[in-house]
Amino acid sequence: MYMFDDSRACHRCFHNKDLIDYIRQEGQRGWCDWCGGRNVYVVPLYRLGDIFREAVCIYEHDDNYSDSISFLLQEDWKVFSDKIEEAPDDLMQEMTVEILKAGLTEKEYFTDYPNYDEGFRHEEPWLEDHWHYKAEAYFERERTLNGLNEFAEGTDDPNYADFPDQLEAAFEDLSIDYESGKVLYRARIHKDRSRIEKFEPSELSAPPPDKATAGRANRKGEPVLYLASGDKTALSEVRAWKGTAVAIAEIKVRRSLSVVSLLKYEPPESPFFDDLIKWKVQLARLFHRLAYELSMPVMPHEEKNLYFSTQYLCDWVKKCGYAGIEYPSAMGNGFNVILFNPGDAEVMSQKYVRVNGIHHSTSPLRDNEPIYEEGPFDYLFDKENQKMLP
Repeated sequence: MYMFDDSRACHRCFHNKDLIDYIRQEGQRGWCDWCGGRNVYVVPLYRLGDIFREAVCIYEHDDNYSDSISFLLQEDWKVFSDKIEEAPDDLMQEMTVEILKAGLTEKEYFTDYPNYDEGFRHEEPWLEDHWHYKAEAYFERERTLNGLNEFAEGTDDPNYADFPDQLEAAFEDLSIDYESGKVLYRARIHKDRSRIEKFEPSELSAPPPDKATAGRANRKGEPVLYLASGDKTALSEVRAWKGTAVAIAEIKVRRSLSVVSLLKYEPPESPFFDDLIKWKVQLARLFHRLAYELSMPVMPHEEKNLYFSTQYLCDWVKKCGYAGIEYPSAMGNGFNVILFNPGDAEVMSQKYVRVNGIHHSTSPLRDNEPIYEEGPFDYLFDKENQKMLP
């Protein structure tokens, strides 16, 4: 016996464009049993059952949580129209559950599916967790590129089995081209009070290997070029203080380059009609985290730990044949760029500026708000764990 009644839903019940287009295309004119619309396009609920069940795979049934499946769908995707959402007696939840049951037999529902009347939560960020696990293992067991394939592949977990191929496909989707002659910027604080000469152009490029310290994209002794999209962003990134003299270089890309842009990635707009929705949601969370990690300043005593994840990312991007990465700036309004080969760009000109003032926009810190956002490697700051770091 199938678990659906003969009710019908219309295109006006929904806000999601994919569902509206589907119902308009597949439905017939009639009376909607849920919103009361007349002469509207309607479809029986069982026509929506599989569509909704595939979409809610991104959530996990957990009756310890109070969120309903309809609340999560509406909060994350704005699935239903205002009329359904604002209807009394929790009509939105009733409709969602009826759709999710529609087209199933009682045996199928009680054997293979969760109780949609109970609580749900967002799926754990397994891809993000896996990424940081791999990054830590990679740098603990081997500090060179020779170990990359070993740590990125060869797992029995079905969630990660084809991780490298999917990652390369994601990079391809995010890739953009820089034309020869593209202009970027780099700033350097003039810290030596005894030096009256201005920096030479070569001093505003990447440091030589013997002076290259570990950074977001590189290990110690491996210079890369950290750049910004504009001069103000470059100035913000060096965190100069009032009265400081800062050199700002205009740097030109010397050849056509292909880079991965974390600015380009956008999370899915709809959970419907997408066989890869589970992967795309996880990937959105991962790239959001990596963009955050690249953009956040790292304190000197933390760098050995917090660079694991982003250095691992840069290793993967280089392995896939890209020349660099774009990522957001946490200090300025523009964005930042890392070029793995400093020779891909050259200093064209420079100017000196003096910092006359600094403005910070602030908001009160709530009583229960953490001082720092928790990161994936915070446990490594424990003194006992730090003893085991290489």
